[in-house]
Amino acid sequence: MMEDPIHLFLEDEALTEGLTDEEAQALLSWLVDLAQGATLEEVHHLRRLGHEITRLSRDYGVPVEELIGLVELAWDEGGLPGLKA
Repeated sequence: MMEDPIHLFLEDEALTEGLTDEEAQALLSWLVDLAQGATLEEVHHLRRLGHEITRLSRDYGVPVEELIGLVELAWDEGGLPGLKA
């Protein structure tokens, strides 16, 4: 049985390191929503994606919500094709 994705995201403190509480909440909510029904491989890919969003936000000052919007735009509302690891 797969471990709860919420637990995987919440135990990873580096996932939201350097973000405001509001940005961390937005990122975690988005990741958890995407992880519902995902395979373990997809959940780990989402976690890596979350780390990259955090890094870009922290290093370049881009709001998390805008980065999430860019990822969703890249996926073009066609499901989660970017999860092919």
